[in-house]
Amino acid sequence: MKVACIQPTIFENRTKCYNEIELILRELLEEHKICDIICLPERWVPFFRDSTQNFQDQKGDDYTFIKTLAKEYNIKILSGAIWEKRINSKKPTITCYFFDENGEEIGRQDKIHLYAYEREHFESGKELNVFKLDNSHYFTILICYDMAFFETPRLAIENGADILFSPTQIRADGMENWKVYLKARALENRVPIVACNTFGKFMKRKFLGNSKIISFHEGYISPSKLKIVEGPKNSRGFIFDNVDLNFPRKLRAIRFKEQIDKNKIKVKTIN
Repeated sequence: MKVACIQPTIFENRTKCYNEIELILRELLEEHKICDIICLPERWVPFFRDSTQNFQDQKGDDYTFIKTLAKEYNIKILSGAIWEKRINSKKPTITCYFFDENGEEIGRQDKIHLYAYEREHFESGKELNVFKLDNSHYFTILICYDMAFFETPRLAIENGADILFSPTQIRADGMENWKVYLKARALENRVPIVACNTFGKFMKRKFLGNSKIISFHEGYISPSKLKIVEGPKNSRGFIFDNVDLNFPRKLRAIRFKEQIDKNKIKVKTIN
């Protein structure tokens, strides 16, 4: 499966952000003629102190832009996180849309684990969706903080996901923890992970990018061997890799046979 992350510079002007994404998409497709699916970072549009300017109406301009790109370039795209207001919701939602190569919306995934200030301003997602990627493979979208908890990735894997996509917004001082989370989730579930991080500066916070595609070297079973392809650090750009989704299925089958039901393990407190 040929997968990629687009890591654009965040400008203060939304139109410039749109132009930047399309420019990098063209650069990606010039170098790699075929790409099956592209993921954007959690945040790729301006961030304003006036929070009302950060929210889009449901299926607003950001949605339309990505939908149009998918159709024009005939490629599957994950929209990154869009902050949108929905008619029947009390608070806005952080959501990622999945568009197919015809520009058709297949579905969306709301952020389930809200981080810090987000809990005050947003409504959390209540469902975890598993999307069909091709005739035999499936994927799940875990937005940023959803990857920091082992339950959500494991639930996705137990319900058929072959690869996890994670639009993220990890600032500079959280990069080391993020790397550990990604490796741990990949290893404990024996699943490839595509994590696309934000690049830019806003609200005195610096975001370095350094997106990652984590997969497995074929043939290495015990121990399994991670293959990690990293994107640009502290600059714009893209990251691309051809990820094997079938070999990890074998690894998962072995891994889950070794799993012990936690309810069968007795816990004893010794004073």
